[in-house]
Amino acid sequence: MHETFRFRYLHAGMGLAADLRADVYETNGPPPQPALLIHSSLYLRLPTDRTPYWLEAAWLAFGASLHAEQLCGGRALVLDIDAFTYPGADFRAEVGALALDGWVHRRFGLAPCGASVTYNRSSRRFTFNWPSPGAPFADEFPTPGPDDRTVSPAVPLS
Repeated sequence: MHETFRFRYLHAGMGLAADLRADVYETNGPPPQPALLIHSSLYLRLPTDRTPYWLEAAWLAFGASLHAEQLCGGRALVLDIDAFTYPGADFRAEVGALALDGWVHRRFGLAPCGASVTYNRSSRRFTFNWPSPGAPFADEFPTPGPDDRTVSPAVPLS
């Protein structure tokens, strides 16, 4: 049964809000289409009532990834998002990750992972904090070794 999670962050008269309606089920066959593979056997199915903006889809997928290893456990799960709505004035795409994270916490009783948001009044900005050491969606490259520091000459494009 689909359950609604209402994400709200209010501080000093500023706020963010979104409602996420989702369900989860196991599957023995292929995942429903369209679905995104999040991790090994965890799938995310985005709302079908409208085409989500690519940034919404990316942050919802990131929110699903925050607990992916804990959720899989050798079974194929589909996180089925039926609806994701928000007031335009109180929204940033990152809220998708926080809303899905909150829904997962409530549905599965998992411990918090460290995802959060704060508002800095002096800079008038929201700051999102994520549990991983790197920024979401950034390719993390290893530190080059001593032999990897040579730079190849640029090749002109023809």
